[in-house]
Amino acid sequence: MLLQLRIKNIALIDELTVEFKEGMNCLTGETGAGKSIIIDSIQCMLGFRTSKELIKSGCTNAFTEGIFYTQNDEVLKYLEELGIEAEEDNSIILQRELSTSGRNVCRVNGRIVPVSALRQLGSLLIDIHGQNDNQNIVKAGGHMKLLDEYGAEDISDIKAKYKALLNEFKSLYASLDNYSGDPKERERLADLYQYQIDEIDEAALIPAEEDELREKRDILNNAGKISEALNVSKDILKGGEYGEGIGAIDAIKSVVSNINSISSYSEDYSALLGKIEEISYTLEDICDEIRGLSDNVYFDQNELDEIEERLEKINKLKRKYGESIEEILSYRDNTQKQLDELLSAESTVKEILDNLKKQNEELYEMALKINELRVKASEKLSCQIVEELKSLEMGKTIFDADIKFDNSLTEKGYYDFSSEGLSGVEFLISSNPGEPLKPLSKIASGGELSRIMLAIKTILADADSIPTLIFDEIDTGISGRAANSVARKLKIISKNHQVICVTHHAQLAAAADNNIYINKIFEDNNTKTVVETLDENSKIKEVARLLDGDCESEITMVHAKDLISKF
Repeated sequence: MLLQLRIKNIALIDELTVEFKEGMNCLTGETGAGKSIIIDSIQCMLGFRTSKELIKSGCTNAFTEGIFYTQNDEVLKYLEELGIEAEEDNSIILQRELSTSGRNVCRVNGRIVPVSALRQLGSLLIDIHGQNDNQNIVKAGGHMKLLDEYGAEDISDIKAKYKALLNEFKSLYASLDNYSGDPKERERLADLYQYQIDEIDEAALIPAEEDELREKRDILNNAGKISEALNVSKDILKGGEYGEGIGAIDAIKSVVSNINSISSYSEDYSALLGKIEEISYTLEDICDEIRGLSDNVYFDQNELDEIEERLEKINKLKRKYGESIEEILSYRDNTQKQLDELLSAESTVKEILDNLKKQNEELYEMALKINELRVKASEKLSCQIVEELKSLEMGKTIFDADIKFDNSLTEKGYYDFSSEGLSGVEFLISSNPGEPLKPLSKIASGGELSRIMLAIKTILADADSIPTLIFDEIDTGISGRAANSVARKLKIISKNHQVICVTHHAQLAAAADNNIYINKIFEDNNTKTVVETLDENSKIKEVARLLDGDCESEITMVHAKDLISKF
C-alpha cells in the first residue's frame, strides 16, 4: 500500500507530504483546490506519460516520491528481475524527477531505472480509476484477467497445468530447429564431421606432448653446446682437460683434511668442518649428475626429423581446430556430439513430432475446459454485475462477456495456443434499453465506466492482487442514494485493499477511515495548495460542509454525525 506521497514544485504545490493509511482514504476540498494535482502527482510517480507543463511556474524541475509497503509476490519478483532488492521492512520507494529540459530521472529504491520499468512496477502497486482513466477495464486484454480472477477457484488449477504443458510444448517445438534443413545437407555435414574426427583421432594427440617435443627438439639442435658445457663443468669439478690443474672437488677435500687436523681444538673448527664436508658431498653428487647428463647427450638427425614432422602435424591441426591440443580434443568431442545428433536426427524428429501431436491434443482439451469454465464464470459474473449496477443507478444495464474460442490451425497443423488458452474475452454492455450490446471501449460516459469498474472491483475484492486502488471522482453525476451505494462498495473493497478516493459527496467522506482535506490559500501574492489530515471533529465539519455547504449549522452537524455512524 501507499504510505506516503511527497511532492515538490508541481502545479500550485511548493512542497508537501501526504500520509495515507490502510482502509479507505478520502480526499475532499473545494473545486479547484488541487485534488486533481495529487492524483496527477501519483500518476507521474507511477511512470504515466507526463507533460513538463506540470512543473510549477518559475521552477526548472519537479519531484514526486512514493513510499510503499508490499508483500506481493508479483511485485517482489519484478524487483528481482530489475536486480533491485526490497528494503528489510518490505518498503519500496518510487521517485521521478521532471525538468523543463524534458529530462526524466526515475528511481526505484535509489536505483535509476527507465520510465517503462517504473510504469510496469506502478501497475502492480496501484490501479487508478476515474472519469478519464479506466484503461484496465476498457482494454479487452484485461477482461480475461478479471474473469479468471473471478473464477479462480475453478480455473486456476487447470490453467496452471495448461501453462506448464504449454512451456514444454514450446520448448519441444523449438528443438525442431536443430534438425531443420535439407536431408542432403545433413548428410554432407555428417561426412564432414566424420572426416574431422578421423583426422584428429589419427594424430593420437596427447595433451602435454607439444611442450615435451619442443624441449627434445631444442636439446637435439643444441647437442654440441650442451655436451661442451657439461664436460667443462665436470672437468672444473674433478680436474681434467678444462680444469687447469686441480679440480674443485679435490681442492675442497684438501680443505677438509686441513680443518679436520685442527677440529679437536675448538667446537668452532669442528662445526666448520661439518659445513665443508657437506659441500664436498654435494659437489660429488653434482659431478655424478653432470656425468650422467653428459652421457645422455647425443645428436640424431632422424629423431630430430621425426620431431619436426610431429610438431608440423600438430600445428596443422591447431590451424584448423584450435589453439592448443586441449582445444583440438575438445573440438573433436563436440563434433562427435553433433555427428551423433545428425545420425539420430531422423528417429529423434519422429519422436519429437509424435510428442508434439500428443501435447497439441492435450493442450486443446485443457483450453477447451478452461473456455467452458470461463463461460460458466462469465454467466455468474454478468448476473452479479447487473445486480451491483442497479444500486449505482444503472438499473437498466445489460452486461455480458463475449467469449470466442479459436480452434483454427496454424500452417504446421497445431492450434494457435496463447498463454491464456484459445479464448478471447471482451466485456459488452448496453446501458440504455433498446441499445445493442457494445464493447466497454465504445461507452462515452466516464461515470458509467467508473461505476462498472466499481461493481467489478466489489465482486472481485478478495481476488484482486493490486494492493492500492484509486477512484478519482467516480461519484460524479450520481444521486445521493447512489452515492450511499458507492460509499458502501468502496468500504467493502477497503477491507482487502487500500482505497484512495477523490470525492465531492458527503457519503464517501463519511465512510472514510482517513480524511484528507485539500485547500488552496493565497500567501504573498502566490496561490498554494496545502493538505490537512482531519481528526474526528474536523471530519464531522467536512462531512457537514459537503452535505449543504454549511459546517456551522447544528442540524447539519447532527446529520453529519449520523451519516458517519452508518459506516
